[in-house]
Amino acid sequence: MNEEHLRIATVRRSLTRPQFIFGCDRTLFLLLLLACMALGFPGGLASGNFVNFFIAIVIFFVGLQVLRVMGKKDPLAMRIFQRSVKYQDSYVASSRVSRQDRKY
Repeated sequence: MNEEHLRIATVRRSLTRPQFIFGCDRTLFLLLLLACMALGFPGGLASGNFVNFFIAIVIFFVGLQVLRVMGKKDPLAMRIFQRSVKYQDSYVASSRVSRQDRKY
């Protein structure tokens, strides 16, 4: 009487999906928000007048739409970019083997 039972484990989608804020990658959204706040408010990069505040709001909403489209197209784009920068020295784009060009 040796019965094998399959173990069933539930995998929650919230643990496997990337973390998004407003449909954008979390890191990119926070960087966009920080840049717009530094541009629009006094004490940041600009003088904090009404024109800079309006420009910061426009940049934020345009950037938000761009990040949403990027998040829908490839949710893992930021992780792939970070990994490519990390291993950039290890994987060269061209071959180091030299050869003579053949004429056909």
